[in-house]
Amino acid sequence: IFNIGKRMKKLFIKFLSAVFILSVLALLLGTVPSSVTAAADGAQIYKKQCKKCHGKKAEGKRQKKNPEKYKYAPLIKLSQQELLEALLKYQQMWNNKSWENKIEKKMAKATKKLDEAKIKALSEFIVTLK
Repeated sequence: IFNIGKRMKKLFIKFLSAVFILSVLALLLGTVPSSVTAAADGAQIYKKQCKKCHGKKAEGKRQKKNPEKYKYAPLIKLSQQELLEALLKYQQMWNNKSWENKIEKKMAKATKKLDEAKIKALSEFIVTLK
């Protein structure tokens, strides 16, 4: 279906299977577990707001003029806690209008509409891309 690597296909199939099973359980129980909606939120947010700069697998993007340096940092090297703290820091930058460069401003703007639950879901999703 998609042009992605074998590992990503396996992860995607496992993710879809888990979502399906949890959805069936939710229908039987009459509720949707928050973990299901959180995982879906994290994936959707990443696809919409992060993927363009940080890449499909959060591998980052290198500078064209100096390929040894990153223009957009790889996120796969960070723990869930480090991601959470960084995203909250960027959100605080937006609230205080305290960014120091274009990249910080872009990151701050990307987090401005996310509540803490969505930021947590996003950080949890990113670590699954490792």
